[in-house]
Amino acid sequence: MKRGSLHSKRGMSLVEPLVAMVVLSFSLLGSVSMFALAQDGITVGARKLQAMALAETRIERLRVAAYHTLLTADLDSDGVVDVGLKDLGSEGDAVADDGEYTTRQASNGIMVTWTVRPDRPNLANSRTATITVTAAWSDQAGRPRMVRLGMRRANPVFSGGAV
Repeated sequence: MKRGSLHSKRGMSLVEPLVAMVVLSFSLLGSVSMFALAQDGITVGARKLQAMALAETRIERLRVAAYHTLLTADLDSDGVVDVGLKDLGSEGDAVADDGEYTTRQASNGIMVTWTVRPDRPNLANSRTATITVTAAWSDQAGRPRMVRLGMRRANPVFSGGAV
């Protein structure tokens, strides 16, 4: 047997499979971190969707409520008024007696705050009311997040004439 032919059939050394395993390990670590990042994105999206649904539900309830009942709230939809909106400078209302009536409700870690601001001091004598609903929560890093919806309601029985 010739000496040259023995050297050409040696095969792989141990270094080549080790290098292949290191390359494979780094690619798998990258894939795992991408899955973790995708999971975080899904969680954030689900929380935002939940907040948006809560805000839309509240604003729809205010849209179909009788105008004179805008300053009261039936939180659990049992037909009984649970809370009245207040203009006290508390519960989300920044300034007392500013004509902005506010209340809030917590649901699943999301604080839903809604505000009714009539264009005149008395809701019954106002032509319109501006309604704002805010759903606020903190993300996984503790940063505040919010969704805000608004609408304007006209008083169907307004007869106050020109302003």
